[in-house]
Amino acid sequence: MQIRQLEYFVAVSEHLNFTKAAQQFYISQTAVTQQIKALETELGVQLFIRNNRHVALTPAGRTFLEDARAILRRTRDAMDRAKQASTVFTGSLNIGFVKGYEKTNLSDQLAEFHVRYPNIAFQLTRENVAELYDGILDRSLDVIINLQYSLDDLEDMEYRVIRQYPLLAVMPASHPLSHRTSIQRCELKGYPLVDIKKNDNRYGETATILKAFTAAGFLPDVRYISDDIETSILAVAAGLGYALLPSYITDALTMKEKVIAVPIEGEEKLMTIIAAWHKENDNPALVKFLSEVFGFSSTDVCIH
Repeated sequence: MQIRQLEYFVAVSEHLNFTKAAQQFYISQTAVTQQIKALETELGVQLFIRNNRHVALTPAGRTFLEDARAILRRTRDAMDRAKQASTVFTGSLNIGFVKGYEKTNLSDQLAEFHVRYPNIAFQLTRENVAELYDGILDRSLDVIINLQYSLDDLEDMEYRVIRQYPLLAVMPASHPLSHRTSIQRCELKGYPLVDIKKNDNRYGETATILKAFTAAGFLPDVRYISDDIETSILAVAAGLGYALLPSYITDALTMKEKVIAVPIEGEEKLMTIIAAWHKENDNPALVKFLSEVFGFSSTDVCIH
């Protein structure tokens, strides 16, 4: 029994006319008649009652029609699944992002990518700046979403800017500057700073931060060092000092009755977020991710 024979049988059953069935497949009526006879011989039953004026299904033909349609439907489904499987992109991707960036639309971006490529498995890592750059250099991470500092010496890494965010001073509601619509950095002189612990300065974090303070004419008075952003905000709410945080964090503040975020003039684009990857990373899923999530073209993505 052949699929083509079943297709001819269903066509004759629907048209109740051998000529019209033959026209449907652009073949001769004789060819259709021969295939139907061969099918009847193989099944050992008569499928049609036919004479010069009339074609009708026999009881056996009506029963077989349901099964023939089901077989053809399952065959088409199987073919579609096979074709889909041959074009479905599979793989895995280790993605790192800087602590706090989960407060952006990152989850929506990942969800959209997952819908398009459900067979690419994610491994997500939330880390500090230095640990993320380490992950690219030791190849444990495929791509990172991180703050940009001094990257001149990282010859093995490629990166592209995703977005720039303003920096805001987050201070207790009782702070003398909290009522202002904006401030200059120099006005923070003399007030204690709540800073976030940095394990080292290999990637220029401390130097970049101190440079901005030096340009404002003073060095920060660090009174408290926290382990993470959430603890920093808690320390600010407790009145231990002010913190400097990007807008993607301050936009999602949960203790707004206790802490106030005030924009810093001239620092509307101070915090730069980049996507970075190793030049020698040949993971095909990486190219898909960079193009689909961030809109980077193939010429933007330099992967050897």
